[in-house]
Amino acid sequence: MYKFFNHLDRMVEFASTKQNPTILEFGVQRALSTNKFISFAEKNNASVLSVDIEDYSNVSKSSKWKFLKSNDLDIENVISNFPEIKETGLDLIFIDSNHEDFHVKELLLKYFKYVKKDGAIFIDDIDNYPLRLKKDTRNSIVYDLTLDAIKEFYYSNMNLCSLKIFLDNQENGLAMIHKKGNFEIEANPIKQVWNYNGFIKIIYPFLKKIKMILRNFFKK
Repeated sequence: MYKFFNHLDRMVEFASTKQNPTILEFGVQRALSTNKFISFAEKNNASVLSVDIEDYSNVSKSSKWKFLKSNDLDIENVISNFPEIKETGLDLIFIDSNHEDFHVKELLLKYFKYVKKDGAIFIDDIDNYPLRLKKDTRNSIVYDLTLDAIKEFYYSNMNLCSLKIFLDNQENGLAMIHKKGNFEIEANPIKQVWNYNGFIKIIYPFLKKIKMILRNFFKK
């Protein structure tokens, strides 16, 4: 029988397959994922590291959790405060901070090296369909571009990782980059490939519809 998962359950299930896992989380905000990871860590001898540009250090007093107020792209600062990232590696990274495509792409390139073999990077909010239902144009575009960035990373690193996309009920999509390469193997540079103009993407369906209308008109 199918078992329902939300994104947090799915990530915790993945972490539970690791021995004494280390989880790195980018973005705290409402602390839903943070508290879920901490609860898991306290029962499974895991450790949770959280990074956010805002101060959320009061979220928990758990000995299994460390917080750093920092830009997550400042990898030198993050590693200097969390040396275990470089020393022993990470089992799971959860990206839920800035969802802009360029930011996610940089995080993947910078931190992939520190994921252990068979570890994973999860990226939240990559499916724009729920937002299109709400006619949320801005975030629809952001999520769409983020998914493109993830695919660009994957296709440039197919020899080092696999990619899964989860479209769970009432969630905005979750991507999982599962590392096949060993700890400390760096990601390949992202290959620049041709892409069509964004304006064409918007106007093409209308042009196609007009073409069909004209075709039907002249058939009469």
